[in-house]
Amino acid sequence: MKYATGRIIGIDLARFVALVSMFVAHTAPSAGPGGVLTLSEFLTMPLFAALLGASAYLSLQHMNMTFLFASSVVRGIVLIALGMWLDTWGASVDIILQYFGVLSIVVVPLVLAPSWVLAVIAAVITLVNPYVLTWGSNLNRELVLEGSWLQYLANWTVAGSHYRVFTMVCWAAVGIIIARGMQRWGVWGDLGLALVASAGAIAIYLYTRPTSSLMVYSGARLEVFFNILAAAAAMGWCALVARAFRAKPQVLQPLTDTGSMTLSLYVLQIGILAAYMKYAPRYGLPLSDDSWWVMSLLIVVAILFAVLWKRLLGATPLHRGPFESILAALTGRG
Repeated sequence: MKYATGRIIGIDLARFVALVSMFVAHTAPSAGPGGVLTLSEFLTMPLFAALLGASAYLSLQHMNMTFLFASSVVRGIVLIALGMWLDTWGASVDIILQYFGVLSIVVVPLVLAPSWVLAVIAAVITLVNPYVLTWGSNLNRELVLEGSWLQYLANWTVAGSHYRVFTMVCWAAVGIIIARGMQRWGVWGDLGLALVASAGAIAIYLYTRPTSSLMVYSGARLEVFFNILAAAAAMGWCALVARAFRAKPQVLQPLTDTGSMTLSLYVLQIGILAAYMKYAPRYGLPLSDDSWWVMSLLIVVAILFAVLWKRLLGATPLHRGPFESILAALTGRG
């Protein structure tokens, strides 16, 4: 399930799914038929976190632990700085890069832990998450009043309004477990993961719909568990699709090319949404960027950008993508 470049097709396909899910979450003007588009709010961030964990585990297979940790620290610092810069652009979204910057450092020691330990970590986080977030919110309030710079760290780790690294560790741990399994269990394991996780997620979604008790970004136990199932299902189905096109991986290449440069396309998205917020009033456009045409524009532009970049620069040191190539150079992973 790899291209000649060594990239894993199923992982990049899952990144593409997460990217499109993010575009839907940020710009869809309605919940869609039966509220199905609301699922993007529950899937995007957990899937990205799970893929970050999976990628850290896979990276350890071709670099030693010391190098992985050192390069991850550099990567984390760059992502934090980039996220704080993007936060000044004016897009109407909560920038996630600072959180992933911290997570990329925190997750590295987890790749050495046995799968049962990771499962215990994920279970414990799920159980104590509401208490930790309440404590974190109170702590962050005190740090803000004191004017302490630690408010940023508290916000990123336990007190964010939408994202918290403490919770994201749970999904990253599950991503590591899944990445390990996919190297051992074959197609039937992928199918079992996809079916069981999908069935569980659908059951929870249908059970909670009448009361709307499944609240996005709440940090409640049920939401965290639902997010685990949604991310696991997405990874399972993407692995199955990659296996189905094993003989003709070029069929999926436009999608996997897009998934291979999600950082650059994330930045491009923020640029487009910030430009919309700035110039929309001048041209009589709605003040909100929630519309079908903005969502479609983001998806089409992302795919075209990635495909053209790979076509034009695929044989150069910049083949990874604009920001991916910079990160590779800074972290020594080039």
